[in-house]
Amino acid sequence: MERIAKYESPRYPELGFYVDGSFRRFCGGFFVTESEAEIAVLNELADVVRVEEPEEVAAADKAEKHVKPPASRKSSVK
Repeated sequence: MERIAKYESPRYPELGFYVDGSFRRFCGGFFVTESEAEIAVLNELADVVRVEEPEEVAAADKAEKHVKPPASRKSSVK
């Protein structure tokens, strides 16, 4: 099972790099991939940080979020 890897480049939001002769570029400071070749190159770049998002925590956060009903309005007497 391949895992999605998310990387951030806060200093260079449009950072570009080559993988096996193909040019890749960050978009808005982020790059998401499942490719082992891209992950290997990204792990070696100095200005890139891998963003870890544990699946258990992310799934729990999504499950816990619920929409609160709007507060009922009380009429005011003037």
